[in-house]
Amino acid sequence: MRICSILEDKRINAKNILVEMSINDYIDLCRAIIAKNEFQRKRVKSSKTIYALLKEDILKECIIPPIVLALTTELDVNQDNSDEFAHNILSNKDDLLILDGLQRTHTILDLVEELSTNDNPTQLNKVLNNKIRVEIYNGLNRLGILYRMLTLNTGQTPMSLRQQIEILYLDYLKTPLDGIVFIQDIEDKTADELHEYKFREIVEGFNSYITRDELPIDRTDLLENISSLEKLSKENTDQNLFEEFSTALNNVITRFDALVGDTALEDNFKATNGSPFGINIKKIFKRSQAYTGFGAAVGKLIDLEVITTLNCISNITDDFKLDNPTEFLERFNLTLLDITKKSKKIGNAQRAYFVCYFREILNPQSDSYLDMLAAVDSAKQKYFSLY
Repeated sequence: MRICSILEDKRINAKNILVEMSINDYIDLCRAIIAKNEFQRKRVKSSKTIYALLKEDILKECIIPPIVLALTTELDVNQDNSDEFAHNILSNKDDLLILDGLQRTHTILDLVEELSTNDNPTQLNKVLNNKIRVEIYNGLNRLGILYRMLTLNTGQTPMSLRQQIEILYLDYLKTPLDGIVFIQDIEDKTADELHEYKFREIVEGFNSYITRDELPIDRTDLLENISSLEKLSKENTDQNLFEEFSTALNNVITRFDALVGDTALEDNFKATNGSPFGINIKKIFKRSQAYTGFGAAVGKLIDLEVITTLNCISNITDDFKLDNPTEFLERFNLTLLDITKKSKKIGNAQRAYFVCYFREILNPQSDSYLDMLAAVDSAKQKYFSLY
């Protein structure tokens, strides 16, 4: 491994180190990267695509575009000491992420495996000794990784922002966050307990907080995505926004649950009005529509300078009030049933209503501030005035 250049990326406050290494050296790094990135994009089947041709190019010693990695730990780098840097990279390879070049990496691994199987040591050694260029962002923080992923993955198989955030915050799956437990889709387990959440759904909520939009991001408009990240510059980016978001959301739902308790819709309500949105407080608020509505609402309130930070939400949850849990459940469900009947895209309409609801109950300037029941009707009026 040889350091070719070191440049400072002032936009994300990190050093970009361009290195030249053999394919064999890269394989030593990338096997660990691919193995641990559980939420990395699905690989593209390359039998009839450009990736099939890439194997031929590598065999012909074609120079492929640089692969871009991020190192989450910061290393001391001296351009005159490539050997030391190579040693430190190998020692910290578990902290590497692929920002751009996943499909190229899979293609390299496939080719090496094929050559090994075909018992062609001459050609295999030739490929392993081929040189490639790799860019390594040294000491990139979470926001910097997200920003670079957005700007780099604009090709034929772009990674969704949800997937990117899942990778960034994968460590929260290993240790409960202040009593919060995240559950992966691959666990095939439901998030039944109050403080259990589907990690994918929490990520969607955080995504809505970042973009200030409860709807899925349109990946065709990259500039809009990047612009949404600029909003974060108004906040303290050194704080762990994901932790603050998850904690605020959990505190809100926990307080709602304490006020409503075990109250649930009666059978006669269901018989009269049809299938409800949620028969109890958990069924209403522990789902993606609520998380994304919460994220978008809080983000917009911050932009309007009505509240200052996510921590402000956690500080007021004890002040929520509710006198009649049964009436709350019935009116909330009747409102969503009414919205459903008048909407072409039911899921999007439900998300929009949750935005209105959280803006009403969390906005100190609202007449229904902190009032769970009053916010149901005021949010309904706001929703139909907008949609």
